[in-house]
Amino acid sequence: TVSVLYWCKVRMSAIRALLVALLFPLHAWAATITLRVTTGSDWLAGSSYTFTPTVHSSSASCTATSISDPDGDDVNTVTASCSFAAADISQVRIPNMGTDAWQVVKMELQINGAWMLLWAVNLSPPAFETWIDDDGGSPEHATGIWEMLPLRMHFTTQSITNAESVSTFTPSFISTSSATCAGTSIAAPAQGASYWSVAGCWALSTLARVEITAPSSDSWEVQKASIDRGGGTLEQWVATNQAPPSLTPIIDDDDLTEYKKAVLQAPNIKVRIVTAATPASADCIYTFAPKFISKTSVVCDGSVVVAPGLGSSILSLGVCSFPPEDLERVEISQQGNDGWDISELYVEVASVEQQWWAINESPPARSTVVDGDGATRHLKAIYAIFITPAPATPAPETPAPPTAQPTLSPPTTAPSTPAPATP
Repeated sequence: TVSVLYWCKVRMSAIRALLVALLFPLHAWAATITLRVTTGSDWLAGSSYTFTPTVHSSSASCTATSISDPDGDDVNTVTASCSFAAADISQVRIPNMGTDAWQVVKMELQINGAWMLLWAVNLSPPAFETWIDDDGGSPEHATGIWEMLPLRMHFTTQSITNAESVSTFTPSFISTSSATCAGTSIAAPAQGASYWSVAGCWALSTLARVEITAPSSDSWEVQKASIDRGGGTLEQWVATNQAPPSLTPIIDDDDLTEYKKAVLQAPNIKVRIVTAATPASADCIYTFAPKFISKTSVVCDGSVVVAPGLGSSILSLGVCSFPPEDLERVEISQQGNDGWDISELYVEVASVEQQWWAINESPPARSTVVDGDGATRHLKAIYAIFITPAPATPAPETPAPPTAQPTLSPPTTAPSTPAPATP
């Protein structure tokens, strides 16, 4: 009994010490939050005042180091010691100081070593830059307020003539319940440029699609449209209004292409195709549209791949009714007489790429050629996951049934005939 009591006392002391060690650092814990503030080149950005950002979470706030006498095109880095982490920030605010004005063109927050762009929500719609001003004139933004809005789509335009536009394009973020929220507009996008459109209506998890309607007869050709998943992760989306689907949406109303609306959706099937680095019996100048086929024979179009060239790594994405776990094969049919050298093909499942095999080759191979000019005659590449066949297991021996034994009849005794009596 004494031994048991002593053991319990020691165990309780250890538990109490552990709880104190855990709880005390939590009470005294503080995080250093870093902001990067870029001022504008407008002459009003040169200010003789001192501006002090405050950082807010949903339940607490803290004060950052001040910025004194900011000049145009300055980059000011400030820090704040807060009781919450950078990922928990809800707002950054900078109140006006007196009647002076200050133009802020960019507010950035450092999270896990990466700089995340915040948006001035004291403007409608939100924008990169804002004014902090209270001089009785225009604009009157007495307080700059920045947030990390949940809906953020990044666009990169084509570096071709039609990508230069004089129109203004306004993406619409549409939820799973068909509610619509206007994103920030993109005015006169230029060739080969990058743009953001953001909105703060609801959480990213409820976003179903993004739509962009052509405002006039002008056009806008997008090289890539990607949604920001957070933490610097951009996920490329697919224009499903085009047939086959495309990764390079066109918004146009000039009677030529007639894509009056781009409909962008998140892909659930992701296939990466690597073309051969050197030509074999085919080259890579044609356009191919892979098809994704499920285990139940449901066919889903992958995004079109346009003349990838040799030694390319390109994506074909699909918005399909089945998950990647149900994908059984990827088929790429020959187009015209030209060919396409495929070196490798990968399918992403649960964020991990799996290398698949060309089963149109015998035996299956990593590479194949899709060609119709009489040389290889592979009119279709068929890729599937390679499964090593299990060794054949011999069937268990079944004992032979016992041999039937002849049935023995009992001996038949002839009836005895009595001898005749002798007279």
